[in-house]
Amino acid sequence: MRPSSSRPASMSRLTRCLSGGWKSRAEACDGRARGRRTWAYSIIGVTPPKFRVVGDEEARFFLPLEFDQEARSADAWHSNSYEMLARLRDGATIEQARAQNDALNQALIDESTIPNARQLLEDTRFATAVVATTDDLVSDVRPTLYMLWAGVVFVLLIGCVNIANLMLARSQNRLGEIATRMALGAPRGRVARQIVTESLVMSLIGGGLGILAGLLVLRLLTGLGLDRLPRGTEIGVNTTIVGFTILIAVVTGLLFAAIPAVDVLRRDLSSVFRAEGRSATASRGAVALRNTLVTGQVALAFVLLVAAGLMLMSFRAALAVPPGFDSRGLATAYFSLPTVRYSDADARRTFVGELLRDAQSVPALAAATVTSNVPFSGNESSSVIMPEGYTPPPGESFLSPLQTVVGPAYFQTMGIELLEGRDFDWSDGPDQTRAVVLDRWLARRYWPNESPLGRRMLVDAVPGDESITEENYYTVIGVVETIKQNDLTAPNEEHAGAYYFSALQRPRTSNALVARAREGADPSLLIPGIREVVSRIDPELPLFDVRTMDERIAESLADRRTPMTLLLVFAGVALFLAIIGIYGALAYTVTRRMREMGIRIALGSAPGGIFGLVLGHGIRIAVVGLLLGVLASAALTGVVGSLLFGIEPLDPLVLTSVALVLGASAIAACLVPAWHATRVDPITALTPG
Repeated sequence: MRPSSSRPASMSRLTRCLSGGWKSRAEACDGRARGRRTWAYSIIGVTPPKFRVVGDEEARFFLPLEFDQEARSADAWHSNSYEMLARLRDGATIEQARAQNDALNQALIDESTIPNARQLLEDTRFATAVVATTDDLVSDVRPTLYMLWAGVVFVLLIGCVNIANLMLARSQNRLGEIATRMALGAPRGRVARQIVTESLVMSLIGGGLGILAGLLVLRLLTGLGLDRLPRGTEIGVNTTIVGFTILIAVVTGLLFAAIPAVDVLRRDLSSVFRAEGRSATASRGAVALRNTLVTGQVALAFVLLVAAGLMLMSFRAALAVPPGFDSRGLATAYFSLPTVRYSDADARRTFVGELLRDAQSVPALAAATVTSNVPFSGNESSSVIMPEGYTPPPGESFLSPLQTVVGPAYFQTMGIELLEGRDFDWSDGPDQTRAVVLDRWLARRYWPNESPLGRRMLVDAVPGDESITEENYYTVIGVVETIKQNDLTAPNEEHAGAYYFSALQRPRTSNALVARAREGADPSLLIPGIREVVSRIDPELPLFDVRTMDERIAESLADRRTPMTLLLVFAGVALFLAIIGIYGALAYTVTRRMREMGIRIALGSAPGGIFGLVLGHGIRIAVVGLLLGVLASAALTGVVGSLLFGIEPLDPLVLTSVALVLGASAIAACLVPAWHATRVDPITALTPG
């Protein structure tokens, strides 16, 4: 597309580009105009299959943006409708672009005749700011990705500790064999290389199985909202991922082979043969090392369990936040009226009237209305609004609240509480006084101690605009409760207010139908009937972005649900591995100390004493691990805290619950080895060989 494509004079021959996903269809109609009773579009290009628009990965065809006279007018300055994407010249830097951009912003301010121009441009977000695309896309999800990466590393470390313990125990059991081989002339280096080779083979097999498991898990992750991440649709198992997995497998294989290999290299052969002859226990150093590794496992598992618990409690707190309206029973669907058939306001009003009237025939429908922006849909617009004659105090800028155009009975249909005045109705037509409804935040912002009913508001303009007419003034007819627009967890102090116009006075081409089902009915069942109604009125008008309101709210929480679910999985795996680690360490200890246990029993030790000895050993390991886990969790509060809502990073309930769960699991893991220790037969244990 060329710059001339955006000029009104060139729009008589509209063009479009198709994405690669439509290539097969484009080949059948390349260059031919398409359309029936609408504008005709000539296909001028096809993008590569993986091309995605920055910030809108669902777009599949593209039209040139038209800047007509209305879009270039002064009134358009007060509306925020566009996002801009630019590419730096070769050799240029972000800092240089920012400096030039700031100069352009300053030039706009210097040339403006509007009072408080700087505050206006900054508050309406009209003044542009240069931001790196990567930073803009991932800034919100970067902490989440880091946390998930940390979770993966923790699980990997816990797994490595388990394997290292297993390898160390195996090398201890093979000391006699290894000592014999070295006594017969086998070099220590060759024996150590054998241990490393065995470890690498095992880790590479595990890595291969992990790649296969990853192919299956990716499908599950997509259902958890992985595709909502920037470029999330491109995530998959490719050569880079396979290479990275193999590298990790090799590195971890070397890591958990290093401990037994070093132990073999420094082992004294004579001590090995003496120990074999006495069936002695393992060296103090080996025992201390295994205990340290298991303690680290418990600490890492504690940190992961705390993080998962905090995310779970945070998610529950977000779910408990009231959106400000009754989402139960609401179905929503967007539609866009083609300007070629609905070019004037009367045609749009007629369509809305027929739609809302005929929708009453849909079974199980209780009420219906239209709106320009459905909450939690990601669609919103804002514009300047202020009381007539208002002058902001020094240092204060004009407000640019959210602007929504709604149909009759919108607040009743949505279940938004009406605090003062009335809802919009069919009497708010084009020939009547222009009406506006404010939300509580905006009303209290301008009239903290009095009612705004009957006051006039200046909209889409500021004092000093030469283009102000009577059409810029609206009379306040009501005040409604403030609602959450796109984020249940957004702080109230960040809210910039909202105001509502009548769809009969400001009819739009882009709208959404909001329908409420009768009590107890499934709102999704309203959709087929609504489609039929729309088809009867305009057979060529499609509905899109069709969802229930509860689905929209649930999707808005996907950025919290996905990391929470993954952390819960990581924490579950970590807990399982920690239990296996404690059990394995104690079971091996009991096996190595079988002779000692036999002597104790032969000398009269009660089974309860033996049981307590082994159990106490396991509990000491777990307690030290728990204490280290608490310290580590406290040190990581800054990382996790930015992702939480409604809960403190060191929440006592979460810490206590995790300590109890992990402690109880550790005790359960100790019971079987402790019980086996009490069943040792002294005669068998003390019999040589």
